[in-house]
Formats: sequence, C-alpha cells, structure tokens
Amino acid sequence: MVDYLPDIYTSDESLQYYTNEFEDIFQESFQDVWENCVLESVKSIYNSMYLCLIVNVAFGLITSLGLPEILFHWLSAMCGVYILVITLQSTKTLMVIYLAYILTYLIIIVVITLHKRLNQTKPKEDIKRNTQIGFIASSSVVQYSLIIIFVLFEYILLDKEEWLEIRGIMMVFSMKLISLVTDQGMNDFPSFSEYCGYMFSNGNILFGPWISYENYMYQMKYPTRKNIFWVLAILRALFLAVFFLSVSNCWASYLISDNSNRLLLGYKEALSFRTSHYFICYLSEALILAAGWKDNDYHFDTETWTLSVTDPWQIEFPTALSIVVINWNKPMHAFFKKYIYRKWLPLGKFYAVFVTFLISSLFHGFEIKVSLVLISLGIFSYLQVLVRDYISQTFNMCVKIYPCKSCNHKIRPSSILCTLTKLIFSLLTVLDLIYLGVLMDQSTDEVGIYTKWNNLYFCSFWIMLINFLIVK
Repeated sequence: MVDYLPDIYTSDESLQYYTNEFEDIFQESFQDVWENCVLESVKSIYNSMYLCLIVNVAFGLITSLGLPEILFHWLSAMCGVYILVITLQSTKTLMVIYLAYILTYLIIIVVITLHKRLNQTKPKEDIKRNTQIGFIASSSVVQYSLIIIFVLFEYILLDKEEWLEIRGIMMVFSMKLISLVTDQGMNDFPSFSEYCGYMFSNGNILFGPWISYENYMYQMKYPTRKNIFWVLAILRALFLAVFFLSVSNCWASYLISDNSNRLLLGYKEALSFRTSHYFICYLSEALILAAGWKDNDYHFDTETWTLSVTDPWQIEFPTALSIVVINWNKPMHAFFKKYIYRKWLPLGKFYAVFVTFLISSLFHGFEIKVSLVLISLGIFSYLQVLVRDYISQTFNMCVKIYPCKSCNHKIRPSSILCTLTKLIFSLLTVLDLIYLGVLMDQSTDEVGIYTKWNNLYFCSFWIMLINFLIVK
C-alpha cells in the first residue's frame, strides 16, 4: 500500500493573510528586504501569536505539577477558548465555532442515550431501531455530516473572509471528532469536561497538529516534566517558523526575479506556498510543545522533545510524490491513513486513495483549485508508484519508492542505472510540485487555473498520461 496523506494542511489557508501581507514590497537590496520585509513580517506574526505562546507555556508549566483530571480538562478548554477570543477578529465566527462544538456533543449524547435505552429492550423492532441509531452515530455519518456543515459555512452562513479565518480550526475539529467517535464509540464516549478539554485543547486549537484522544489523555495521566530541552525545542520550532516565513514572504521573490523564465517563476510561486506551509507547521509544533505535548514514543525521555509535523528536506528534495504526501503533514497523514484510507481499502487501493484525497479536498471546503491540487496529487502519486513497481519488476531493478528490506534485485540500489532512474523520478516529482503548487498562489484567482497550467504546458498531465500508458 502506498502511504498517503492528502493534505495540504489546510490550516495553512486560515492564516495565509499573515504570510502574504508584505510580499508586494519593492525589493532593491538585501538590506531593503531585511528591513522592509523580513523584520516587518516577524513583527506582524509576533503581534498575532505571542499571547498564544505565553498561554501555552503557562499551561505547560502548570500541568507539570499534576492536576486533578477535571481541572486539567477545564483548564485546557478555557485556555483554548481564550486563544480563540484573542486571535479571531469576528464575533460571528467565534459563535459559529462554539455552536458547532457544543451542538455536536449534544447530538452525539442524544444518539448514545437512545442507543443505550433501546439496547435494554428485546423486541425485534427496537433492535432494528437500535441498529439504525448505531449507524447514525458511526464515524462515516459523522464525516458526511461535517462535509455538509462545511458547505453551509462556506456558501451560506459565512462570507469568504470569515470562512477562511476558521477553516483550519474547523478541519482540526473535524479530525478530532471523527477519531473520537471511531476510537471511543458509543459505550465509552468522553464526559462533557473531557470532550471540551480535548476539542478546545489550547495546544492545537488554531493550526493543529491533530493528536488522538489517547495522546491528549496521556499528558493528563503522565504530565511531562519541563526542562531546558523543552525550552530549546520550542525555540528551535519558532526559529524554523520565522525562517520559512521570511522565505515565503521575502527571499523567494528576492532570489528569483520576475524576469525569470516560466519554470523558475512557477518554482518561485510553488516555493512561496510550500514555505508558508512549513511556517504554519513549525508554529503549530512550537505551540503544542509549549503546552506540554510531545510524541508518545518519547514521552518519558526527558531529553527528547519532539512532535514532528513536517519534513521540508523530504519535500524540497523528494524521491517520490508519495514521500512528499507523507511528510507534508505527518499527523494528518496518520489520521487519513487510519480513519479514511483503511476504511475504503477493501474496495481496492485506487478507490481508497481517490476517496481519501477527495474527502480531504472536501474538508478544505469546495474551493476548486484546492480540490484539483489534492485529487491530482492523489492520482499522480498513485501512478508514479505503479510505474516504479513496473520498472522494478520488468528490469529487475531496485527502484521502488520504499527500499527493499532484503534486496534480491539484479540491479542493486548502488548501481549507476538505479541512481539515474531515481534521479529522473526525483526531478519529475519536483516538476509535479511546481505544477500543482502554482495554483495555490493568489494570482490564480485573477488569471485562472487554465492560464496557470497552460504557462507550464500542462506538463504534469502529459507525465501522468505517459505513466498511465506504461502501466496499462
């Protein structure tokens, strides 16, 4: 199976207006870029985020003491609500979020109550009703209901700016809710305090990353002890966030002029989008580390503070599109693989991949360019895997995306032929990233999707067609 995680983590778009505020500044020299763009961008994000960081650090320090369970949950919820209040600019969007979170819980509790009451009765008609209620409470129905809610929010209840402001927040909410319903079920659903603590958790209320309910509870039961390594991990994540923010807003345009050829201009636009995504990911990593959460594998390791969200190295120097997908947003990849992909896998890998990317695009709202990017990414990466498997089997070459555990191929990975083949696929992957990334530039709304892809001669679709003909 190909490890896929669709997401362009979309939480990116919810803060995109932060990262694009200074991109139109005329840049003459390194000093001009530094003073007029980099420093101003840093000031902008500092003014927006420093209170959020302080709240999370305070929460992390307080919970180190080991709080009673109910106090931990309500403190988490109140800190999360406070972060929403100081971050969101619209009272209307705040009310929408509160209503969505609370009404969802009430509906689930009503369904669970009916399920339990009918479970105590024996007549066949009640058993049939009980089965129907169980279906209503299932994660699949929750997914479809959330998609409908997203449509209502985007096209009816909220205007575009309001929806963009909370889209990332609602995506994280959706992921938490689906995983909660799937993992806990109706017999062990959290209490109201546990639900609020998890759903409003201050560590990931704004930008993610998604963590499971089990991971959330692990911090409550076994609070992490803060030390100098904790501080260094936060500072590292913040430094990387600021670095990628400056690349997105300033350095990409400074290093690649507007007079460059089409390919370089496309690369610049795609790079700006990717680095804005890295900025969001590392900012989210800093916030959740500050709140005290880290990877469960290192929970009791006092010297290792990490909760990896993205890996720019694997994306900027890719070996395959599926590797990009995995490392684009690791927690989200884990979510889609567990709760979406595996559920559809019995129908076949292609259907599972397609539906996974489709649901991901729907969770981003029904913006055409985002949906096109995600669905294209799913198809391109799937075909790339098939082609590499075909070449590996036909020519007995070790060129599969994932290294062999015990390689028996005639042409070994260290051979020149294997190296050149992998290099070609890496270059094609970079080209695909350019082709898909240009759509995420703001200019796409002005010139249109067709113009953007026509400027690159629809190169990735021709590559896809060749891949399809090879494996057909």
